[in-house]
Amino acid sequence: MSLESRFRAPDGCPDENVLAGFASGALSHADTPRLEQHLDGCAACRALVAAVAAEVSGPGASSAPTCLDTGAPTLPMHPGAHALVPGAQVGRYVVEGPLGEGGMGVVYAARDPGLGRTVALKLLRPGGGGDEGRARLVREAQAMARLAHPNVLPLFEMGTEGGSVFLAMERVEGPTLAGWLRERERPWREVLSLFLQAGEGLAAAHRAGLVHRDFKPANVLVGTDGRPRVTDFGLVRHGAGGDEGFPGDIASGDTGESLTRAGAVPGTPAYMSPEQLAGREVDARGDQFSFCVALHEALYGLRPFDVRVRGEARWSRVPMPRGPRLPGYVRAALDRGLALEPEARFPSMDAMLVALSRPSGPRWLPVVTVVAGLGLLLAGADVVVWRTREPVASSKQESLPLSLVKGTPSAIVLPGVTRVAVGAIGVVDATVVGDDTLRLEPLEVGTTKVLVWMRNGERREYTVSVAPH
Repeated sequence: MSLESRFRAPDGCPDENVLAGFASGALSHADTPRLEQHLDGCAACRALVAAVAAEVSGPGASSAPTCLDTGAPTLPMHPGAHALVPGAQVGRYVVEGPLGEGGMGVVYAARDPGLGRTVALKLLRPGGGGDEGRARLVREAQAMARLAHPNVLPLFEMGTEGGSVFLAMERVEGPTLAGWLRERERPWREVLSLFLQAGEGLAAAHRAGLVHRDFKPANVLVGTDGRPRVTDFGLVRHGAGGDEGFPGDIASGDTGESLTRAGAVPGTPAYMSPEQLAGREVDARGDQFSFCVALHEALYGLRPFDVRVRGEARWSRVPMPRGPRLPGYVRAALDRGLALEPEARFPSMDAMLVALSRPSGPRWLPVVTVVAGLGLLLAGADVVVWRTREPVASSKQESLPLSLVKGTPSAIVLPGVTRVAVGAIGVVDATVVGDDTLRLEPLEVGTTKVLVWMRNGERREYTVSVAPH
């Protein structure tokens, strides 16, 4: 039965089986363009495709630490399509084997005999893409060529072979960010640190005037060196800043707008911002939203919104599970980045990364001023010892009380402080900054002991109490 005969009257929408086949990649290449044209003007069918795609991108194993996108291709290679075999020649590169598939491209491991290195070779999938696919691949190359950043996958060359375009890129030995998170349970600080690095790659793209439009864990590669690289700029669009366009866009008259039409709403629905899912204009703040969806999922094990829900309820936050005890500044930054209106999010990716990062020097100054009197009172004897440098026998003083407020960092000036130990790590996080400051970050309501060692051999004990407000 042809696709045309499966469109329902009188609304002209295809039946659910056709939409499900499109979302899962089972629809043939011959039928896909007709359906894509329909999706371009039908919000109801787009919502259904998004719901099916969300189920497809769910966790692959109940034991996985997060409910991450599986990274499965949105349009798998059509049965019977010809693929390159090991030994095939593409330009000067010799194909070694397939590495993976994307929406329109296939990535192979290939060897560059001249330079003696292995690269990742990206080509259009056989039988798919057409002129638009070639335009996207060229656009991806132009986007990557504008970026030189350690957290963006570098492009070595763009070439043509037999009328087809190919990209030669760095081959990264390591999993995607989705795979990295699935390998084992990881501390939230480690997860956040890796995301902050990937965010730097996105921020670099934005500064170059580029919007990624498909940020997700499956589009970040994590090398064996631990460095993440943002990749898959096939849906990139100019518009994050500046007014200049891509040089040498496809001669057929591509303006960037035509690249948004196939599939109607390009990207991965589970990570899309409200404006992108609705088919509206997307700028760098859309990438910011996608980044926060992925980070929320990595930290808590589930996404902040349920894409299976229809209508306005789609954007109701899901109940929060028991997860890591994140600092207040991390939770606040996530909430702002997940704002439904772009205007309510951070003005830039750079600003959001600053908010997500651990508070640094200037942010502590007001707190240090408040507690300076307490610090000097506690360290009064140290001033004399510090000046005379006379050794003092190690002693255990009476435990001194210290009250903090959850989510409000504090600092104590203690000249000569060398190390610190905390009884209950979940209540407060204590670190030594330089050789004169003890920084305390209240994590949870409760009480714990904090031991501090000074350079002169003295040990101090504090009873730290954390109140809710």
